[in-house]
Amino acid sequence: MAIYVHLASLLLLAAVPLSAQTNPAPAPSATNAHAPTTDSRAVPKQPTPTVFQADEGDRWMLLGDKPLIFKVDPLSTGSDALVVGTEEMPPGNKIPTHKHLHEDEVIFVHKGAVRVTLAGREYDAGTGATVFIPHGNWIGVANVSSEPAMILFFFNKPAFEQCRKRTLIGVDAGVYPKKI
Repeated sequence: MAIYVHLASLLLLAAVPLSAQTNPAPAPSATNAHAPTTDSRAVPKQPTPTVFQADEGDRWMLLGDKPLIFKVDPLSTGSDALVVGTEEMPPGNKIPTHKHLHEDEVIFVHKGAVRVTLAGREYDAGTGATVFIPHGNWIGVANVSSEPAMILFFFNKPAFEQCRKRTLIGVDAGVYPKKI
C-alpha cells in the first residue's frame, strides 16, 4: 500500500511541471501588459513589458525647467540596455551644448521643429527627423520655432540613469534631473 501512495505522489509531482509547460503564460498585449511604474525607487528585478501612453512615465525636471518623462530605463522598467524618454520643448527652450562620454544617443523629432548643433555644425530637424549622436560628440538642441516641439530620446546604455540615482540619494541636487 505504501508503494502505491509513493507512486501516486510521484505521478502528481511529475504532472505539475508538465501542466506548466503545456499552458504557458500569455504573451504581453495591450490588455495584459504591466502598467507603467512611476515610483523610481521600485526597481523591477527583470525587464518588464510595459505600454506607456503619451503622458505616462516617470516625470523628472532637468536643470529646473526641462520636464522629462522617462519611459524605459533600469528604474522604471528594469531595462539594463536602454533609456528612452520624451521632452516637450516650448518655443525658445533649448538643451545646452554637451556631450555624453560613454553612451550613444538618438533623438527623434516627434512634433515640431528644432535646430540641432552637432559636432560643430547646425542642422534644422523637423517632424519625423532622426538625429544620431555617437558618444564623445558635442550636441545641443533648440526649439527656434513659435510652436512647441516634442522629442524622444534614446540612449544605448543607462549611464544617464546614474544622474537620477545620484539625485535620489541627494547628491548633485539642482544639476541632475529632479523627480516631479
